[in-house]
Amino acid sequence: MLNIIAADGWSSDAIWSWYCARRALGEALSALEDAGAALLPLVDASEWHAKGVMALHELIVEARARTASEVGELNSRLWEIDALAAS
Repeated sequence: MLNIIAADGWSSDAIWSWYCARRALGEALSALEDAGAALLPLVDASEWHAKGVMALHELIVEARARTASEVGELNSRLWEIDALAAS
């Protein structure tokens, strides 16, 4: 038989804090994913042989890599928040 009553009940403040944190992370994750998607065409479009454009290309590639890294970090934080809620 399943026990649907949590061993330690959550206060309304704890639930609200969890909800706010999860929502903020979700919004940040969505913004980063959108930014990363917007950078992809720029990576291809800036692949030229002129030195100035090559420098720009390298900056865009770096920004895309850092954005992807932050998406991974936020996904980890989201997982931690959900794991906390499940415990």
